[in-house]
Amino acid sequence: MSTGMRKLCWGLAMLLSAGAANADEAIGTIKTLKGEVSVVRNGAPVTATAGMRLMAADKLVTGADSSVGIALQDATLMSLGAKSATQLNEFRYDPVKREGNMLISVIKGSMRFVTGLLGKQNPAAVGIRTPTATIGIRGTDFIVSVADKE
Repeated sequence: MSTGMRKLCWGLAMLLSAGAANADEAIGTIKTLKGEVSVVRNGAPVTATAGMRLMAADKLVTGADSSVGIALQDATLMSLGAKSATQLNEFRYDPVKREGNMLISVIKGSMRFVTGLLGKQNPAAVGIRTPTATIGIRGTDFIVSVADKE
């Protein structure tokens, strides 16, 4: 194998390993919780705990008389009320460039959302999806409520 080909293979290997490391990077943390709260990761529910790191694609589910408060990397704050389910569909944030995007789905229940740096610097980069609409962020603090289908 030529020296140029080795360098190319080495560079590709480094890029792929860096991407894999970023895929496992935490996007936020559970700050507070009350009652029964679970995180569904890769299809498997795990009992949530304060301080638990959250990953992109995690789903948060709260039981009756339960709630959870989380903080994302860009200082976005989210609180879920009782009998709620929210999916963290996408989250990317570069603290150096202060840019990225997020998409969150509120499946059922209620969520209070306080915009962090992404929403303040580029509101178009933040989206909240419900079963019937996608909300573009133009404010800094709001509540979303989705009625249960039952």
